[in-house]
Amino acid sequence: MIDLAERKLELIQEVSQIQDEQDFAQLEETLRKIRERQERLQKYRKQIPQKFDPEAVKLKRGYKGHDKEEFMRLVKEINVQEPVEELLAMLTK
Repeated sequence: MIDLAERKLELIQEVSQIQDEQDFAQLEETLRKIRERQERLQKYRKQIPQKFDPEAVKLKRGYKGHDKEEFMRLVKEINVQEPVEELLAMLTK
């Protein structure tokens, strides 16, 4: 298998032999698109953290969590008598 450096040299030789202006313009346009794609990918690579941090995601999205006191007040207010297993079974029906 030919290494990358050799492939680059071969491509340079091929490009230097192009005589048609339209073919050369098309090659330039393709190269421009490749560079734009590389720049976009590089931008995204910088944004992706190396380690996932769920707390950082929560902060970034403004997650506040549940108010435990409010939750407990609601539990007492509705006065649920059934066991948790039975309540869960009702949800899966």
